[in-house]
Amino acid sequence: RGNVLDVCCALDLTRVIFNRIRLNHFLSLLYNSLAIPIAVGFFFPLIRTRLPPTVAALAMALSSISVVLSSISLKFYKSPAVLGTPHTARGKAKVLDTRQ
Repeated sequence: RGNVLDVCCALDLTRVIFNRIRLNHFLSLLYNSLAIPIAVGFFFPLIRTRLPPTVAALAMALSSISVVLSSISLKFYKSPAVLGTPHTARGKAKVLDTRQ
């Protein structure tokens, strides 16, 4: 389309997506570091109970759903305002006249 504002929007979108990937990675790492030892029975000598397989399967499904919902939230991304001008998805941004 030849609009320079699209480059700025693409760079901002890339930053937002990369931050979302990092968040999803951190949450899955946190979940797996806690849930896998519990599911395996690592804490059985301490708490004297085991995690039923159905509960473990439900927890894994909820983990996947949370990652998908986190990624779907990117649908609500709004492009940044460049030079005080909102850049719309249709590329109809106002051009600032800097001539005096």
